[in-house]
Amino acid sequence: AGLPVQLVAAYGRGWLKGDGSFGQPETALTTTPGELEETLFLASGRSMQSAMADICKGFLPLPGGGRLGIAGTAASADGRVCAVHSVQALNFRFPAFIPGAADPVLRAVRFPASILIAGRPMSGKTTLLRALIARLGQGMKLAVLDERGELTPLPAGALSADLLTGYPKAESIGIAVRTLSPELMVCDELSPSEADAVLQALHSGVSLVATVHAGSFPELLKRPWVRRLLDAGAFDYLALTEKGRVERVVETDVLAADGGRREPLSGVDGDGPLDGRPAAGPGAGAGTAGAAVYPAGKPH
Repeated sequence: AGLPVQLVAAYGRGWLKGDGSFGQPETALTTTPGELEETLFLASGRSMQSAMADICKGFLPLPGGGRLGIAGTAASADGRVCAVHSVQALNFRFPAFIPGAADPVLRAVRFPASILIAGRPMSGKTTLLRALIARLGQGMKLAVLDERGELTPLPAGALSADLLTGYPKAESIGIAVRTLSPELMVCDELSPSEADAVLQALHSGVSLVATVHAGSFPELLKRPWVRRLLDAGAFDYLALTEKGRVERVVETDVLAADGGRREPLSGVDGDGPLDGRPAAGPGAGAGTAGAAVYPAGKPH
């Protein structure tokens, strides 16, 4: 509110002018508090009350898998946010669909297998998930658990993928296992509260591909709930994304316990950027490739 509009993209960042070009902050568009409130009102479908549950979580889902992040003043009761007002900033996040993003993982992993994908914000975790859904959903029976609407719509080629949108993640894991008989479940952004549901899925024999925020493997392993999942054998592989690349894919059994101390990670280095190269088929070895798969419409 009252500041220049910034555009952040893979090819750089800058300040947005009225004609759509980059400029200096002093020549860029600025937004008023009223414009931000009106934008949020329109994004809510002209019903702030019906959208308030999502707004209190800090975001609104947008058509096509996008997300509108919201920064403002919260009204809270009993330790929970019950309303948001005085919007200070809005952050539009537009998704990318890049068919070749999953190539390094598909070369290193034979599915079905459970994978935990770690990375910083904007490192390519969700882009990698979309590419995996597109390729694996061509034949493997998937259940896509999309609590926040970031994986909706599914890629057009994912013909054998079932979609649960808006369910709390822990609940959707149980529903998928009991009712959809998936070979593999896919979800974004695991949190500590979902660890028990993941362990239940593990004991049911269904594999899971999920993401978590962490800037490195050592950073990831400092989280007790993640270590608990790894100790229980919930994931067969760890993958790390960084700056739009799959940096590494490693097997979790190299984390052998030794008196409470863990051995250093080792594994297969990822060798491909998230850049739209032809995608390898599920479980294929190096050198095999499949047709690129796009969602409804054109890639973006």
